[in-house]
Amino acid sequence: MLTKKILVIPAVVGVLALGGAGLAAATGTTGAGSTGNAIYNCSATPYPGIDLAGCGLKNAHLADAHLLGANLTGANLTGANLTGANLYGAHLIGANLTAAHVDDAHLYGADLTAASLADAYLVDAYLADANLNYAYLYNADLTGANLTGAFLGGANLNDADLAGADLTGALLNVANLTGANLNDADLAGAHLTGVSWSNTTCPADTNSDNDGGTCSGHLS
Repeated sequence: MLTKKILVIPAVVGVLALGGAGLAAATGTTGAGSTGNAIYNCSATPYPGIDLAGCGLKNAHLADAHLLGANLTGANLTGANLTGANLYGAHLIGANLTAAHVDDAHLYGADLTAASLADAYLVDAYLADANLNYAYLYNADLTGANLTGAFLGGANLNDADLAGADLTGALLNVANLTGANLNDADLAGAHLTGVSWSNTTCPADTNSDNDGGTCSGHLS
């Protein structure tokens, strides 16, 4: 049986301190990011609601960071460590999180539309009601992740590992699940119109190729 995680929001949200060195020391970045004509300070100490749109944060050490509602639209977070980070309601539209570590992170209601999460680690991540429409999740590790009510329309989950994930009520219309592993995943009430099934391991531990090219009748 899957155990759903409960997101606890601190009553008082303080500024995250990174050993007094701030984000510049954590990332080695001292420049500025930009979206349109706006320019943001990429070296500021991260805090809830911070605007880091377009910033270069490759390999940043942001484990357990408090980034509620932060704007990371278009940011480069390739290889970043966001393990256990609180990204509740954060904006990560078009962000690059390739090979990032986002295990156990809280991303309830976060907007990851068209974000790149190829080879990312999202084990036990809390992604309930998150927007992952058209996200690129090739070979991503989502084992045990909570994706209840998540929006995954048009998402590319080719070769993604979703074993034991909770996808109850998730919207997966037109998603690509080629080669994905859904063994023991919960898809009760999930929307699966137009899903691409090919060599997909179904929740019942069968293969879509042996089940008429679909997992629709083998979800439990």
